[in-house]
This record gives sequence, C-alpha cells and structure tokens, in this order.
Amino acid sequence: MASVLNRTTRQYLQSVNTPDYPTLDWIIEPDLSAVVGFAAKYWIITGDVVTLMDQAARDAVDAAELEASRDSTTNGLDQVESLDRAFALVILDEINTLRALHSLADRSIAQLKTALRNKLGS
Repeated sequence: MASVLNRTTRQYLQSVNTPDYPTLDWIIEPDLSAVVGFAAKYWIITGDVVTLMDQAARDAVDAAELEASRDSTTNGLDQVESLDRAFALVILDEINTLRALHSLADRSIAQLKTALRNKLGS
C-alpha cells in the first residue's frame, strides 16, 4: 500500500493499491514535506516534485477565489426566482422613489450589483 497524488486535481490518497494509479496521472509516494500545512491549491507540481507557491502567487490564488465568490454572489441577483433578488429589487424601488423626490436619476440593477459586489469582503 502506498500514497498517491493526482497531478491535475492534487487529490491525495493514502493506502492505495499502486497498480490502480498510473504514473501518467499520479505521483506514487509523493514527498509533501515542502507543502505541509498548506492547502493543495497552493501546491505546484513539476514532474514528481511538489513545491509551494511563493507568497505573491498564494495571494493571487486567494484574490482570484475572492473575485469568483463575489461574482457568484452578485450573479445570484440574475436568478429568476430568489428571495435575495426580490428583496434587492424592493429596496432598489424604494431607493429610486426617494431619489425621484430629489430629482435624481434612478439606480439600475447593474449599479446595485456593482455596489453589492464592492461591499462584499469589506
């Protein structure tokens, strides 16, 4: 029995039957000492060697995840039926009613999504 690491997905399995894991796709008995304590998303696999991204690269991975999360959250306002969308649109209508009293232009759904996205994570 051995441990294996998938070269693409970074899935790590222990106590497996190595013939079931072709070396084209899997590293047999990988040395993970350089990445102990770090999530697999920060690992770089080159050949059979597993190394850790530098801090700038890890920060870039985290920033990309945050952007994707924010996009996913605000894109929920595009769903046909959701409580979040209904609530946001009611609030937008109320804001536009108040803006009209001061002769200000209405806010659009796109502006609302941008404002929400900018507040996420702040």
